[in-house]
Amino acid sequence: MQALHDFVNNHRQEWLDNLARLTAIDCGTTNKPGVDAVGAHITNLCRSWGWDVHTYPQEKWGDCHTATLTGTGVGRIMLMGHLDTVYFDGTVAAHPARQEGNNLYLPGAGDMKGGLLTGMYALRALQQSGFDQFETLTFFFNSEEEHGSPVSQHITQNLASSMDAALVFEPARSSGAIVSARKASAKYAVHIKGLSAHAGIAPEKGINAVVAAAHYVLAAAALNKCVPGVTVTPTVVHGGGASNVVPEDATVQIDCRAEDPAGVAAIEQGMRDLAKLTFVSGAAVTVTGGFSFPPMAKTPSVSLMAGLARDAAADLDFVLEDVATGGASDANIIAPHCPVIDGLGPVSGNAHNADLEYIELDSIVPRTVMAALLIRKILQPQTLQALRSVRE
Repeated sequence: MQALHDFVNNHRQEWLDNLARLTAIDCGTTNKPGVDAVGAHITNLCRSWGWDVHTYPQEKWGDCHTATLTGTGVGRIMLMGHLDTVYFDGTVAAHPARQEGNNLYLPGAGDMKGGLLTGMYALRALQQSGFDQFETLTFFFNSEEEHGSPVSQHITQNLASSMDAALVFEPARSSGAIVSARKASAKYAVHIKGLSAHAGIAPEKGINAVVAAAHYVLAAAALNKCVPGVTVTPTVVHGGGASNVVPEDATVQIDCRAEDPAGVAAIEQGMRDLAKLTFVSGAAVTVTGGFSFPPMAKTPSVSLMAGLARDAAADLDFVLEDVATGGASDANIIAPHCPVIDGLGPVSGNAHNADLEYIELDSIVPRTVMAALLIRKILQPQTLQALRSVRE
């Protein structure tokens, strides 16, 4: 443990220098050149450390990459993080880094350049300490998580299916807690087609799509908490055009979350039922959408891994909690294929707010060393056996 701590502490400034370089690149998800520039810096660093890098080229999105260390023992662990941010081009120039006390304010520092570096330097510390009692340690860098990982999901699933465990380096909660459960996430849209008419002369000849939309908003909201752990939230309503025309078209967008398969099934049934309802005679209704992220449940294997993370933190003299959250991440995609915990990046807050996103500087070293210790604990023969027996 002392060797790991000394390595990370001695390379803390290097860690911060790499953070500065990575956050100096505008890399919103749709900015392929920017995301690829981030990926190039990271993969060049991995290659310089002797890691085996493989690239998954993409046409529309940024390229995805894996970096793998091969050992002499048993046990396969997947680490994961994303290269993209939510920020538009120009954000970097408009929001230079600033430090206030222990907080470093910088767009993308928490979500999730700091997480990438935490995982990378944890692996590097293990490598430099001479630890090789594993089969493979593979870090997957995907490029479009902030848009739901549309092209990388199948890569994630294929990698996870051969792993004993996975660690995702999204930022820790502002309390320092890691994430042991995430809700499934779905987006639905109710499309209503009515009939336009003059709102003053002959409103009775129209079929008011906006009036219908109002009913569907209420009907969708009524599904909220239909079973424990379910949330159904109408979020965006579009409809109408000119103020003197009966609106012919309207759309209601609905955000849905569920903590387990029963909740997913309840929402899917609720949306099918919603499509059958008629509130305005003559209006045609179509419901589209569905779940893009399955639930990440706190299974016995996940509980075991969360306990090991708490033990690793205790070894470093700090207290760690694990929590559930309603937000989805790539951990949801991994969860059906191998046990996973998330939130292993530095302590952070205000993600997706270019002015206020920050990381806590004094969390860099302990969180990185904790990740390295956690990997060692997972790779203990008795732990690997327990994880495998639970899955069987």
